[in-house]
Amino acid sequence: MYVRIASLAAFGGTATMVLATLCAGGVLSSPAGRAATVLGDRPLLVPLAERMPALLLQRFVDSQPPTRRGSWSASDSANQHVYVSDPSLNGYYGAVCYYGRNGGDQLGCLAGGSSATSGIGFPQGSWVDRKHHLWVANALAPSGYSGQVTEYTLPLDASSAPINTLYSAVSNPSEGAMTGYVCGDKAGNIYGTVMYTATTAVWAAGTMNAPQTATLVDPNFSSAGSPSLADGLVACATDAAGDLFVSGQYAIGASGNYTYFAELDEFVHGVRGNGKARILQKETSDLYFPAGVAIDSQGNLAWALFDLSDSGSSVCTFAKPYTGAPTACTSGFATGFHFTSDGEQLWGGNTTAYPWYHQPQKTVANEIEYPGGGLVRSTSGSGLITPVDAAVNPPLKL
Repeated sequence: MYVRIASLAAFGGTATMVLATLCAGGVLSSPAGRAATVLGDRPLLVPLAERMPALLLQRFVDSQPPTRRGSWSASDSANQHVYVSDPSLNGYYGAVCYYGRNGGDQLGCLAGGSSATSGIGFPQGSWVDRKHHLWVANALAPSGYSGQVTEYTLPLDASSAPINTLYSAVSNPSEGAMTGYVCGDKAGNIYGTVMYTATTAVWAAGTMNAPQTATLVDPNFSSAGSPSLADGLVACATDAAGDLFVSGQYAIGASGNYTYFAELDEFVHGVRGNGKARILQKETSDLYFPAGVAIDSQGNLAWALFDLSDSGSSVCTFAKPYTGAPTACTSGFATGFHFTSDGEQLWGGNTTAYPWYHQPQKTVANEIEYPGGGLVRSTSGSGLITPVDAAVNPPLKL
């Protein structure tokens, strides 16, 4: 078996949206040399749009019911704590759904749509800054852009609109490009990884409603665009010194016979540095998808790796200079993730962004003890399909 990436015109515009689907015909070999079957006994969430004639696609999108709003009220808004990005809701326009400090039932969602003013469009990752503003990386954007990052004051409600929209013009003509994750530094610079490319879009501090002001290119991901599992940059994080950490995947091989490797790199001083990426970690022992990265309260680096061969996921801790073996790994399931304010737990989604797999776990966000702990609690109720990331307010202060 192999995974094929199919490009579709974005709903309501000409931007590109990429959906992961399955094709029979071969076996992906793990870097360790053993065969790693992508499906096994796990059900795959195949986007419905892939199975529909193009002429019916827009009708399908417009007919989708709105995301369940939960029982949101003004009193609930003060209790918002966890913000979960789910790109599969609302006909693949997606939504950011919010929950209380202990997870539990959904308080509400900020939904995307063809006529929505929310700024949400196929959200992949999110982040809460020091000002307690929520930033969301969206893969859909107006024609001419490969994605956009939207900024919101908190708390959210179902009618929230962005106070700032930053556009990514990074492109990859062969496979498309889409904004993946967002992070920022103390100086106010904003970074957005662009999936299917080796490039991170950068917006200088104070940029408002404008395209990127600079880019950082990591040549280690120059294979981005192979027509199989999503490769290129995925997640990002910064530390107190302004260093930028990027997590991604690169391919080796030829069409129909790729092997994939996860990698973690650092740009010292971020956009203020020399622009050269330093390799910290290379995962070559299995078929992994890099799903999230963050710096903890002790200055250690936490990296989430999703094991495609067995549906496992863990967040491993690396001490400075981040080039050695991990000091601990969690047993709870988390992909895109962020730490709670005390740094003793983290909240993460339980579905990889690409490829899209419907996990044996419930479609929830999970709170996990850190470091080296296990599941504490989860969100509950229905309404999520592919929760890929979970931001937390208040955030961990570095």
